[in-house]
Amino acid sequence: MSAALALALALSAPASLPGPVFECSFGAKQLRVTQEKDALVYRYGTKARTELRIAADAKSGRVFYHRTLYPRGEDQTLRFVNGDFSYVVFAHWTAPPSNDIDFDVPAAQYGGLIVMRGDAIISTRICKQGGDMVEWPIFKTLPTDADNLTPPI
Repeated sequence: MSAALALALALSAPASLPGPVFECSFGAKQLRVTQEKDALVYRYGTKARTELRIAADAKSGRVFYHRTLYPRGEDQTLRFVNGDFSYVVFAHWTAPPSNDIDFDVPAAQYGGLIVMRGDAIISTRICKQGGDMVEWPIFKTLPTDADNLTPPI
């Protein structure tokens, strides 16, 4: 195979997604959001058993995105709807102060899950590991949540 043909095949192949959209653990329980074609898939449970799975795309009305930008940070949420319940996956990131002479101040980052029934918050869990979310192209296709539901810590 010529180098030109190999390059053409490589460039025409669909790019694989670089892992999960969001992933974190709360101890034995885990939360993972992945993209499968044009849908986002929410999975919650243990490594051995998925307790709740919600697959939703932009047209379903079951997944919403919100992003709030700050001068040196951001909040992002993905809200999955299942009947009367909403499962809000959130990530917060703040850079250290730019005028900080002591550069030992790290960025603040946390993520987690809020479970709501209607407008009432039933549970808020902060990730023990993981919890980062970067903006994925699919987010631009999703309906926007009006409110930033990321809890302050």
